[in-house]
Amino acid sequence: MTRGGSIARRYARALFAIGCEEGDARALLEEVETLTEQILEDPALRRVLFAPIHPRAERQGVLAEVAQRLGLSAEVRAFAALLVEENRTPVMPAILDALRQMVEQQEGRVVAEVRVARELSAEELERVTEALSRRVGASVRVSVTVDERILGGVVARVGDLLLDGSVQTQLASLAGSLLRGLA
Repeated sequence: MTRGGSIARRYARALFAIGCEEGDARALLEEVETLTEQILEDPALRRVLFAPIHPRAERQGVLAEVAQRLGLSAEVRAFAALLVEENRTPVMPAILDALRQMVEQQEGRVVAEVRVARELSAEELERVTEALSRRVGASVRVSVTVDERILGGVVARVGDLLLDGSVQTQLASLAGSLLRGLA
């Protein structure tokens, strides 16, 4: 795991603990999501907040203004101010991802990262989601990425579990079987 990933998980764990103490980790997640999306969608805002070349006081002021405009809680404001103070604002998207996983896990859901060769229809997505839910024994939220290197089929990752049903892997397995049969 990268250093940024472990830093993001530490901040996310702290936020998650605060959300649990307050009794609504989901609401805290939604606020962090709103703030992060606001920053990522505005190139000027992203430049100011993600570049430590701007003075901390300037970044704190800009962030306080954005937080006030969005009506964010004191907890999220303090979290964001800490990120500016520690020059960690560029890690916000990774913190959001880690926090989302923690909240969804608490709610009994897991995230499955699915790679496919082409866009899935709504029916295909539903079948994949149901199959993954049965396999892992939990409600699954599927995040789909189209990867043209996959000839067909599906490659899914749920936590540490990798399920590779791609045509490429099936062909490699068949080729291995054929070669073993010839030996």
